[in-house]
Amino acid sequence: MRSDTVLKRKITAIMAADVAEYTRLISEDEEGALRRLETYRKVFDDFVKRAGGRIFNTAGDGVMCEFSSAVEATRCAIDIQESLRTANMALPTDRQMHFRIGISIGDVVERDGDLLGDGVNIAARLQALAEPGSICVSRHVHEAVMNKVSVPFRDLGNREVKNLPHPVHAYQIEMGPREKSAHQTPPRPLTQPVEARGISAGWIAAAAIALAAGAGGYVLLQRQEGPRPPVVVKSDPPKLAEAPKTVEPPKVTEPEKPPQQQSVVVTENLTPAQAFEKLAKSGGIVKDAKSAPELYHNARSFEQRGESAAARRDYLALAALGTDHVDPLMRLAALIRTQDGRAGAREVFADLAQGKGRAAALVQILQFDGAEKQSRLQAFAEANPDFAPVHALIAQEFGEDRQNGQTISDRRLELASLKRFLAAEKDGKLVPFFLDQSVLAQWIDRAQKRERAASEFFATRRDRIGLSFMRSNQSWMGTISLPEAASAIEYKFGDMPDFKTTGTLAMLDQRTGKPMANPSFEMPSTQGPTEVSLRYLDANGIRSAVSTETFDPRDALTAMQRQILNQTASSWFQFGKDHNAGFLYYTHIVSYRCAIKKVEYGLGNEQPLQELRLPPCDERDPYAIPRDVNPYLRVGPDVSGASMRITFTNGDISDVKSYQRP
Repeated sequence: MRSDTVLKRKITAIMAADVAEYTRLISEDEEGALRRLETYRKVFDDFVKRAGGRIFNTAGDGVMCEFSSAVEATRCAIDIQESLRTANMALPTDRQMHFRIGISIGDVVERDGDLLGDGVNIAARLQALAEPGSICVSRHVHEAVMNKVSVPFRDLGNREVKNLPHPVHAYQIEMGPREKSAHQTPPRPLTQPVEARGISAGWIAAAAIALAAGAGGYVLLQRQEGPRPPVVVKSDPPKLAEAPKTVEPPKVTEPEKPPQQQSVVVTENLTPAQAFEKLAKSGGIVKDAKSAPELYHNARSFEQRGESAAARRDYLALAALGTDHVDPLMRLAALIRTQDGRAGAREVFADLAQGKGRAAALVQILQFDGAEKQSRLQAFAEANPDFAPVHALIAQEFGEDRQNGQTISDRRLELASLKRFLAAEKDGKLVPFFLDQSVLAQWIDRAQKRERAASEFFATRRDRIGLSFMRSNQSWMGTISLPEAASAIEYKFGDMPDFKTTGTLAMLDQRTGKPMANPSFEMPSTQGPTEVSLRYLDANGIRSAVSTETFDPRDALTAMQRQILNQTASSWFQFGKDHNAGFLYYTHIVSYRCAIKKVEYGLGNEQPLQELRLPPCDERDPYAIPRDVNPYLRVGPDVSGASMRITFTNGDISDVKSYQRP
């Protein structure tokens, strides 16, 4: 740090944002993802500017912003998410780009325009807790804004977060309009219209249109004033009223088929997937749709046109058929989440899962989080081993995009699930679970890439536990190297009945947030040949498989000393100085003689052909130099240098090392 750097401390509101699944989006369509990110960021930045905020740090897909008010930060985040949610509806699910946003308020230090401190760290952790497309705020922010913004909050309670010594009390803002249906309970009433937050509904819709255009560039849109949309009266289930259409700026489009035009497509004697493909190619809306392909085609058509109520109606009608098709129900869940949040999606699918087919039960599980989702998916797979899509979902749940990082146990679960999924694909058992075969193709492609990466990881033994030994005069010290972070290490050797922990060090492991596990253990110097068993607890508390290494004291001693000799070749020979100038010492060689079979040397310009006699190895006291041994050669003043070559006990021969007399 420069001595002239000015540090300024202040209380401020921090908004942290990043793109969910950014790595996947880039890997699947780099140019398209970068174009969408650029377009979304321009609108994002404009919202921040209009709200009086300041962007003080960016890195890749991440943004850090500062606001003088928690209320303005929260209103800005809501406007951003509402705009991007509308824009994403024009894109396929796997190409949508969702931001996660976290907001905190606290004490920070400003240095050269950058902000540091707990306020920044907590905002980043809240952003990591947020669901894609949602906002998480701290308790202090919630208290500051709860009566000033008209959105419902969900209390997430105290959450343990990485690298912070204390839990963070978090609240999630439930995004999206809430329509009352047969599957939903009435939401908490909103007391403030969108316009009251300073950004009109028409402005948000216009911003969304510019985002959907993507490659058309960013246009600075003016606010569109006008009457508020009329209240839509919902009909009794199962019929749902269509949502009012937003007035959009005129744009050139291809003529659209009438909403109730019958697609002239013969779907008899076709599989459901083939029928859907025919309908998708023909376009239009199928009148009196009844089959799964017809309902799915209509729902997607309505969704692309922004008629979410009609899309939801046909998706629900399809779900009521109880088919095993996964992709329509996953799109339905995404639509409900944008309207009613994850809690609303859980509620709807809890009803659909009752006797409406296994696909509905599976998609219901996807509306849960963390360990609960994982355990439910695994239980579903055990009960339905033939329902192959679940294996890809389990693999994704334990994949490398996990919030807290992927452990080796996670990698094993991911690889096993991917192999099951791809085996089903090889046997032709995946097609019946997907109406849109292009979605299945994406699943297969992603699974093949991940399976190759995971297989390579284990094939190159990057999961292996390493063990090396160091001998002192009093004992053996075993040093353990682990392939990942561990919260505890356990070992067992000889006649030990049970595993014993190595204990911890007086320092914190930043990877786990816990005291660092001691990577070493001790064995007596008299220990004979034995097997050493090792295992550890990973960052999630999952115990690893047991790794066994054979310990032979003679082999361990020679291996250790050979390594030391190779690393300290400059000390094999040393010319004496001052009153010892007539001696050439090889004390280092004698100390590590247990690894040496033969030593050859030469004086001056001679080749190393003379053999240097060494005392035998004493395994009980391997470093001691016997009293009757003088570890030096007498050399005359005319000897300008020396050379040495070592043959080790395993047969390896060193290069010739040369030493010049000072």
